[in-house]
Amino acid sequence: MQDDALLEPLKGYNSKYKAKHRENTTQFFDNLTKEGQVNIEANKQTVKAYRLKMAEIHNIAKKISKKKTLKSVLIMIIVLSILIALFLSYLSFVGNTLPIWAGITAIIVALGICIGFIFLIRYKINKWIKENEQIQAKLEEAAKKLQDEAWAQMAGLNALYDWSIPGKLVTQTIPLLQMDEHFDEKKFTYLHEKYGLTENKKNNISTYFVQSGSILGNPFLLCRDYEQTWNNKQYTGTLTIHWTETVRTNNGTRTVSRSQTLVASVWKPAPSYGFNTYLIYGNDAAPDLKFSRKPTVPANATEKDIAKKVKSRVKQLDAKARKAVSAGANYTRLGNDEFEALFGGTDRNNEVQFRLLFTPLAQKNLLNLMKTPQPFGDDFYIQKDCELNFVMTKHSQTADYYANPVQFVDFDWEAARKKFIEYNETFFKNIYFELAPLMSIPLYQQHKSQEYIYEREYKSNLSSYEHESLANSFDINLLRPDRATTPSILKTNLIRKQGVADTVEITAHSFEAQRRVSYVPVRGGDGRIHSVPVFWLEYIPIEKNTPMAVEQKSSSRFEFNSKCQSREFKATMDGLSKRNACLYERGLLAFLLAREVTDKDISNINTIYTGAQKTSPKGKPTLEELIRSIQNEVDRMEHEATNLTDEQATEDLLKDETIEAKEVEVSEEDLYDPTNQEESMEEDVDSDEEE
Repeated sequence: MQDDALLEPLKGYNSKYKAKHRENTTQFFDNLTKEGQVNIEANKQTVKAYRLKMAEIHNIAKKISKKKTLKSVLIMIIVLSILIALFLSYLSFVGNTLPIWAGITAIIVALGICIGFIFLIRYKINKWIKENEQIQAKLEEAAKKLQDEAWAQMAGLNALYDWSIPGKLVTQTIPLLQMDEHFDEKKFTYLHEKYGLTENKKNNISTYFVQSGSILGNPFLLCRDYEQTWNNKQYTGTLTIHWTETVRTNNGTRTVSRSQTLVASVWKPAPSYGFNTYLIYGNDAAPDLKFSRKPTVPANATEKDIAKKVKSRVKQLDAKARKAVSAGANYTRLGNDEFEALFGGTDRNNEVQFRLLFTPLAQKNLLNLMKTPQPFGDDFYIQKDCELNFVMTKHSQTADYYANPVQFVDFDWEAARKKFIEYNETFFKNIYFELAPLMSIPLYQQHKSQEYIYEREYKSNLSSYEHESLANSFDINLLRPDRATTPSILKTNLIRKQGVADTVEITAHSFEAQRRVSYVPVRGGDGRIHSVPVFWLEYIPIEKNTPMAVEQKSSSRFEFNSKCQSREFKATMDGLSKRNACLYERGLLAFLLAREVTDKDISNINTIYTGAQKTSPKGKPTLEELIRSIQNEVDRMEHEATNLTDEQATEDLLKDETIEAKEVEVSEEDLYDPTNQEESMEEDVDSDEEE
């Protein structure tokens, strides 16, 4: 069933979906609150009392800090008075430059200051500080009790947050936009055989996150890749030379010493890392069409700026059309100058299908998206390759699509409610406008794909995209090679399918940086050619393999956290999993393996996971279970920062003195030319990338 509001996506968002999603999100949170049996008023009172206690602690801490500052000033005055008295006494009694009475007076004054201030510090200030520190400690203890009470009040709600909530809310707001819990092999096979989607086999690109789904029955993937590329990096070295020269003077000649610091550089390839987020969408409409477009309307552009840009671009398009006619090429101008100038797509290969796709309504929708600054304006790239459409938006590069439920956990109901609503509103907005360029095309909405029903055995339960995404959810320190000085690109390879579980091998691709030295010929002021040592890093590829088991598990975040605390589950994992590394997210249970997993192991885990008591009697978790279930979760929030290059370690390696520079013979032809150095390295990097 068609949703008419989707026919004009920007208008539909502002007039219907934005408010509807906020309403759905608010209602969902309020229902969670009831299910978690949170006494809202009691929590508000507890949090208010806690905030007041924290304000008291802050105020008394400020007063203590001021008293300690005063104490430090008085001690400085004591020390200064003693030093002055000693100096004046020396001038009076030893140097005889001041009268004796001046030295005696200085000593008396210093003694008076010392005695008075020491008494003040010891019996007044120290006593006041000690008493108020005791008061502060009692206030902190009381605040801690209030905070613990607030955590206990919120425990039921905190246990209910789960991975699937944001996706379910999106579908509730727009039923035609289905969000999958995870990307399984059946969905991948459908995308592969019907639309031509392939697996990512490149060792320098890892799927960091994937969300599959469908819009109006047509499948899409939202992917975030972690990619390693090569860049040229400049390393600089110096060499100080010394020589003597004979110079003329009025009295004849004399020998003078000269010195000069010679500087040289080399360019060497170094790995760099970054994230790319994009959408893949499959649709049968215009199945032979290929084209691309990129943003053309700046975020701060006025109507006047846009009109000027259109006028300039139309002249270029007219010239392109005339040239196409004379050359017999396949390009014909559209009647809508503004659309063709701003949207682009002039590299299209099929004029008929391009016009079928971009009807007047599609043109109007896309122009509205591009020219309206809010929420994102023209921030989208599109590449259509037959039945596959690729969309990349600027806003998605920094969007949080992980939907980690731990971020909603809080002891303050009002703060939790605010976080929950704001996150889900932003989540919906980001996904909606990732899809908006495609939803703007009515023909895409009219083609509703029918998924193939495959009556066969799939090679795995989950897709390789999902395997890599799960691998990237583990602590990278468990997977990276021991000598790695760079981040790791994680790739997976299916070992075998074992019933409901997949076992895969994770390969972490990293580099070990090794210090090298090059000698660059530079002519010095002494007329000689010197070899300037330049230290640089060579990046040697290294790998580490780690097996992982993963299976679809109809469970919950709370149940998983509870199981991790049970003796039976821990004992099973201790003998099977590497460092008890186990995680649950998006309906998937995964663990790193310390040995080969058997079918019996999988069966034992499932028996323990489903057979043991999941909660306290009557199905309601105890307060102790609820609090324990979230103890270690907050530390596992976002972990992108853990997989970064250790810049300090790299710098330390460059300063390593185990490799010493030495003088080498150089010739006139080898003189240092920084331009040639850079150009040569650019060729080297290009060659490496081609390989």
